[in-house]
Amino acid sequence: MDDELAALLIEAHRNIGFLEGLVEYAPNKEAFAELMLLKECTYSHMIDYDGPDLKEILTIRGTDKGNITPIMNLEAAYSAAANLEIHAPDLSQICGIALNGESENTPIDVRAHQTFWLGAKTNLKGYNPTAPDAVLPALADISAYLYNDHNTDPLIKAALVHYQFEMIHPFERYNGIVGRILVPMVLRDVIGDARQLICLSECLYHNKNEYFDLLRSTQYSGGYIRWIKFFVNAVGQAAKRSAEQLIQYEQAIAEAEDRLIHIGNLPKSVYSVLEHLKRFPITTVSSAAKNTGLSFNSVSKAMSMMLEHDIVIQSGNDIRNRIWIHKSIGQT
Repeated sequence: MDDELAALLIEAHRNIGFLEGLVEYAPNKEAFAELMLLKECTYSHMIDYDGPDLKEILTIRGTDKGNITPIMNLEAAYSAAANLEIHAPDLSQICGIALNGESENTPIDVRAHQTFWLGAKTNLKGYNPTAPDAVLPALADISAYLYNDHNTDPLIKAALVHYQFEMIHPFERYNGIVGRILVPMVLRDVIGDARQLICLSECLYHNKNEYFDLLRSTQYSGGYIRWIKFFVNAVGQAAKRSAEQLIQYEQAIAEAEDRLIHIGNLPKSVYSVLEHLKRFPITTVSSAAKNTGLSFNSVSKAMSMMLEHDIVIQSGNDIRNRIWIHKSIGQT
């Protein structure tokens, strides 16, 4: 522990604590958490694979036009992981859900042997992980480390567990994705409800070169401290970004509701459509009608009214295929 790492830990915990305070009183935290999970899954997938960005995912999801099954599978995996443990059977189940979806429920086999990590070094006292030439004992070593170490800061433990899992590389596919799902699993007992709002993968994606470089180089240099500092800073910055976005999100909703209240004598359908926009900030009339149970005409009139009062913007001119975007949420 040096001064730089101590400062990074203090800042990260301060940002997490601030986010936790916001979450406790945020009136629309469930809808925001849903969007943040979608964001986390999208960026985690983008780190390792080519695919649509968040704006495209929001558009496909809100218009029912396109296939985002890989992202939906990741959402299911993150959700399932909240109630699972960090050991081989549960990790195999998480990987299976991430790859094939929850309905398949087919665990992915763990490799028996692999040669991904050779000549590994460590310069940390109390952390000398098993070299993963035999994968199952190496995964068991992670569980033992988490169970036996009660003194290390949880953020440092999360950094080491993520690194160790990536070095073990127990599956044929999705090791990076499952490794990132591990992070909220390690932190769930110390962060609480704010955990699901921290989009770590966005920060890792925008620093992907350094992220990959540190994962590759640490095993040869033994320079865990550089990796830990990078990881702790990434978590802290992600928590700070999430807090800023939650404030912006709640302000946008409050401003929209205030404008509607001052109009007066509005049909309930307008407020139903606004509720839909909280979770689907990019949508079509048809999709909104399907999700709210309202008629096409009722939703169309509600959108036109919100367009008139600068709550939504319109994309496209074809009447039945126009895309509606919540001005303050769908464009951020």
